[in-house]
Amino acid sequence: MRAPASLLGLCLALLWALCPANLVARQNPTPPPSRHEQADREKNFAKFVEIPGAEHVGNSPCAGCHQDQAKIFRRSTHSQQDVQCEDCHGAGSLHAKGEDAYGKIIKFKQKNAEESNGVCLSCHADKPALENWSSGSHQAHDVRCVDCHRVHVDETTLRTRHQQNQACASCHRKQEAESNLPYHHPIREAKMSCADCHDPHGGTAANNLRSANLNELCFQCHGEYQGPFTFQHAPVVESCTKCHTSHGSMQRNLLLVSEPTLCLQCHAGHHNGSGVPLLNRCTSCHSAIHGTDVNSATGGSVFIDKP
Repeated sequence: MRAPASLLGLCLALLWALCPANLVARQNPTPPPSRHEQADREKNFAKFVEIPGAEHVGNSPCAGCHQDQAKIFRRSTHSQQDVQCEDCHGAGSLHAKGEDAYGKIIKFKQKNAEESNGVCLSCHADKPALENWSSGSHQAHDVRCVDCHRVHVDETTLRTRHQQNQACASCHRKQEAESNLPYHHPIREAKMSCADCHDPHGGTAANNLRSANLNELCFQCHGEYQGPFTFQHAPVVESCTKCHTSHGSMQRNLLLVSEPTLCLQCHAGHHNGSGVPLLNRCTSCHSAIHGTDVNSATGGSVFIDKP
């Protein structure tokens, strides 16, 4: 019975691939921004690095007072790319000398999110990873680049999964707690990172998901449940979170509640013949709960993997 369903799936895939809209999109991909467009984007943020009346003096005067920062910065990624102190903190002539010298420099701790991120975007606005930043939830909640990235240290990026997860957990305490429940995605073991599912720099879907919708994201790892199946289980098609929680659960398989309680929320009529609900796991019999190609005796499906 699986062959016709597989053939149907192949036919649907071919029809989608040959759709005129998809052919046009592949033949005419969106061109990358030109150098002029990139320069215009950077100019929009250049104002955040400007200090009226100040001139550039180089790194030496900075190192004279800020010795500890200079020692650390010397080994940093920014320093190796010839980034100067004044590229982020603004021209330093007024700060280096003058009666009111202390305030005449860019200090990130005193800047709001727009001003602080504007400094970073004056160089990084053309990066493909940041193309959705302006529409992302982090930007909307005034998260600053420096809240996650340490600029003066050896590595400004969060290279390991452990570093990435720690950065996310510093704000997302609820999700961190859920990841410590008995059944969870392997976040705390650093076998995957929060960024595998969420784009911290913004996304085209809700919650900065790295896919158009939640199910597409889940199927990237759990493809065996995608189908197409001859008999689809409606909640699966609608959303995986109808039955599963994303970050952690007290129930096996990240279920929202245990079986059979979960199934009885929709299938309330199931009982043992005397009006008492069944107490065993529904999936002990209905093992193909995500979808099946197997007919039941009545011509429908009871979501089992054998006739």
